[in-house]
Amino acid sequence: MDDVDIPLLLKKETLPDEKLLNRFGANALLPLYRDAGGRGLKPYVLGASTPRKVLGMLYLTNYRLKFKPIESIEDAFSLFLPAIAEARDVSRFLVRKCRLTMQDGTFIEFIRWGIPSLIDSVNRARNDARTLDWHALGRDIASAGPDQLGAWSVLPDDAQPTGSTASAG
Repeated sequence: MDDVDIPLLLKKETLPDEKLLNRFGANALLPLYRDAGGRGLKPYVLGASTPRKVLGMLYLTNYRLKFKPIESIEDAFSLFLPAIAEARDVSRFLVRKCRLTMQDGTFIEFIRWGIPSLIDSVNRARNDARTLDWHALGRDIASAGPDQLGAWSVLPDDAQPTGSTASAG
């Protein structure tokens, strides 16, 4: 891992008044095949196949968790804090894994050492984010492009113009 470029969260990738709280190296577990069969599935919902591990960085801000992959062929994505219903440790044996369950019951998992600190940080940020005016932030989110949000996002309900929980960025 000597020549690996760690992706940075650049100022142009943040929303107005967004502040970086923490960052974590992690593997995102994503479907092996994106939208297999063309069924329009959410990009993080795993099918019957084994998930692929995508190495990257998780950036926790006062608004969201943004995942930026190490390899540019993979997609960056954002999980807005109000969309996350629960963060919990689902580690088994030597595999340290965190599951983020969304408000609609779907989930995404990340592999990394130090799961308790990740969960604690996410839960504190989620609690603090409850005081924000997400309806007003929805305008900033709606005007943001893929450079800021990533290829797809799980949006907070109050900031969604379409009513769905995943957007194609």
